[in-house]
Amino acid sequence: MELVTLKEFFMWMTVVNFGVFMWSAIMCIGCKGFIYRIHGKMFGLSQDTVNTMLYGFLGFYKIVFIVFVLIPWIALVIMEP
Repeated sequence: MELVTLKEFFMWMTVVNFGVFMWSAIMCIGCKGFIYRIHGKMFGLSQDTVNTMLYGFLGFYKIVFIVFVLIPWIALVIMEP
């Protein structure tokens, strides 16, 4: 696979994953009541537990996004002559 193709792949993967992360964050902020009701009925979770799980999910997603998507794309951009 050529370096340019790989760089484009990681660029689009960065764009898509950043969009998914932002959408998830906005939904977690904007639809808390809905999320509490759904998870409260399905799993019997309290609001504090749901908040903790959402915070952990967003943090984990952000770390995985940075390590496996953003940093490889930046490295490929730097490597390109």
